[in-house]
Amino acid sequence: MRLHKLSRGQAMVELVIAAGLVLVPLFLAVPLLGKYLDMRASAVQTARYAAWERTVWYGGDAATSLGWLGVSKKWQANAKTDAQIRNEVGVRLLSETTASDSFTSSDRSAGSFKNGTKTLWQDRKGQQFLANYSDIQNTIGNEKAPGTLNLILQPIADLAATLGPFVLETKGEYSATVTVKIKDIDTSSFLAKTSTKSFSETNVLLANGWSADGPADVSKTSVKQQVKGLVPTTIVNAEVAGVNVMEYVLKILSVFLPEVSKLEPGKIEPENIPADRKK
Repeated sequence: MRLHKLSRGQAMVELVIAAGLVLVPLFLAVPLLGKYLDMRASAVQTARYAAWERTVWYGGDAATSLGWLGVSKKWQANAKTDAQIRNEVGVRLLSETTASDSFTSSDRSAGSFKNGTKTLWQDRKGQQFLANYSDIQNTIGNEKAPGTLNLILQPIADLAATLGPFVLETKGEYSATVTVKIKDIDTSSFLAKTSTKSFSETNVLLANGWSADGPADVSKTSVKQQVKGLVPTTIVNAEVAGVNVMEYVLKILSVFLPEVSKLEPGKIEPENIPADRKK
């Protein structure tokens, strides 16, 4: 009976000790863990976004340089620098957005978060984990797709670029690594200090970013622009002061020779698919 009286209240003491040493710190750490998991998930999305953007904006400095004997030609197409993609990442994926916010072309020149970083990413005292725009770093690369075929095509593409207007984009591996630096948390709020300094995520895509058809813009590279220099009739189809002289010549000739109106001298139309086959 005496032993039973002495043990009375022991369970309460054990609960207080367990709560103080284990449960309370655990309850304080669970929200912090959720915040870090959300930041890591966002880092994964930013790496995917950056890699995908390079498959779309693959021209200019990001394109393959081809040619021998001092010749350097690149596929001129949609171009966006690594810094511009990094700015878009900060505004579009790491900022606190509202229902009225939308993507704009000015995002690529942004220098700060829109509406600040996400509200969830802060400690109990309101200190932001990601406070500086410079805490976002990205490395975006374009490499040749793995395989023996590229080893064979590269010398041929270099020779073609040296001798003529041919430029073939040989890069097909698009990669992006995004690193998000984390500020030290307020240890008095969480009763613990984390060793996490940054989240770094990498995403790699194998894609064919460039289009064989390409834009009709003469400043851009496309099959049409490259082949045009090899077709003599394209010369007679050139415009003078914004006027296509050949069109007027054909109209005059069609008065005497109606079949001439069906001629299209110098026309180059790659991948001309009938309308009923495009659906």
